[in-house]
Amino acid sequence: MSREPKVQLPHMYLITYNLVSTVLWAVIFVTNLKDIVAVLFPGTFDSYYLSHEFTDFPHKLLVITQVMNTICEILHSLTGLTKSPVSVVLLQFFARDVICIGVCYLVPLSSGNYSPAFMGLLVAWSVVELIRYPYYLLKIGGFQVPGWLNWLRYSAFLVLYPLGLVTEPVVVYKSLAYIDNWFHYYFFTLGLGMYIPGMYILYSYMLKQRRKMLSHKTK
Repeated sequence: MSREPKVQLPHMYLITYNLVSTVLWAVIFVTNLKDIVAVLFPGTFDSYYLSHEFTDFPHKLLVITQVMNTICEILHSLTGLTKSPVSVVLLQFFARDVICIGVCYLVPLSSGNYSPAFMGLLVAWSVVELIRYPYYLLKIGGFQVPGWLNWLRYSAFLVLYPLGLVTEPVVVYKSLAYIDNWFHYYFFTLGLGMYIPGMYILYSYMLKQRRKMLSHKTK
């Protein structure tokens, strides 16, 4: 009689996915730190905005990583591989994809790509993901999640989400002058008005999750 494998394919896939995502966001975070240091301390590195040296459009690794995460996590939700509601996943990634595709890829010359605001939003995005993916990596891998990581998973958003709310609209606004397509322009204009209600919904959801998870851990 054949024995069933201890580790199933979906389980191994999720472990691999979270590990790869962790590594990619770590590279994005470190590269962004180099950019910040290069701005604050000129001459520290040989060139300015190191993240754009080897790309044909700004923030190429970020764009590829974010689009990959979006597609994968929507599919994870739709197939029941993860418990996250599709609506929350869409809301979580919508603004990011608008910026990655609508600014970085479609408007590469936009000053928004090279602004302090973009560095700020990259700090917010990458730190969120460098907490979230290792958290799920440990959890899915069957390891004990440290208390500090669990606390960060459900508390860091209190600061990082508002940072994104402040910086993301600035990047979009600074890109409007570089857009020559009317649909693209008005889509961005409409999107600026969606930030506050969208943030309210997402922030409220995370507050509920925080109360649920941290009170559960306390008990």
